[in-house]
Amino acid sequence: MPTTPKASGYLSPTGAVVFPRRLPLSVEEAWAAVTDPARTAPWIGPWLGDQTSGTIEMTMSAEAGAPVVPVGIVRREAPELLVLRLGPDGWVVTVRIEGDDDEVIVSLEQEIADARSASDIGPGWDFYLDRLVEAEAGRDPEALSFSPDYHPGLAAHYRALLGG
Repeated sequence: MPTTPKASGYLSPTGAVVFPRRLPLSVEEAWAAVTDPARTAPWIGPWLGDQTSGTIEMTMSAEAGAPVVPVGIVRREAPELLVLRLGPDGWVVTVRIEGDDDEVIVSLEQEIADARSASDIGPGWDFYLDRLVEAEAGRDPEALSFSPDYHPGLAAHYRALLGG
């Protein structure tokens, strides 16, 4: 049964929006799910390049036209922390993996400037992280529908979260 869309984001003490997902994986398996191009392909898209070079190119396969975006690797502390600079807007996104051999929480964090932006960005991250859950459960991430389930479905939560 596919994941039911739900607004998961909350504000951290630093003001970043945090999007957590619980997965029945070890820390190492979760790291592979967010860093191995074969594992990222089903849920967010495949990427090309050498992670150690500091830059890769990711094909955002669930986006219209499947754009290729540059991704800067700001910080990489395997298997628990990954800080990325995404696309032409330079969004800084932090991925944290915490847990043990049986279960982890994968959290994506992003500082979002305003309520209007949050109403678009928040549903997008919920969509992609739910696609991660689906892929890792062996289900088809394509079964999830961004519009209208995630956007505009979850937009009001994120607009309100940032005071809009």
